[in-house]
Amino acid sequence: MNIISQEYLLQKFAEAREKQSEYYKQADTKYWSGIMDAYHSLLSHGFPGWSEHGTAGYYVFCEGMDYDKAVFYSRTGLTTKATT
Repeated sequence: MNIISQEYLLQKFAEAREKQSEYYKQADTKYWSGIMDAYHSLLSHGFPGWSEHGTAGYYVFCEGMDYDKAVFYSRTGLTTKATT
């Protein structure tokens, strides 16, 4: 039985990134970095391809978006770069 989903882990990773940004230059930064590392490890080992280009994982991990915005971008096919 799989009680942890990819979406849940992505949400938690994004939340940890936000907390890390809030506590920048404080002792809590190391704590949130450790949390992010743990979620990254779980995602990498449990969900191959979780951060492939165009997925919510890509936008959360590579682009630094919050989870809701990342899901929007992955479902609509929008890109973060302006095209000319």
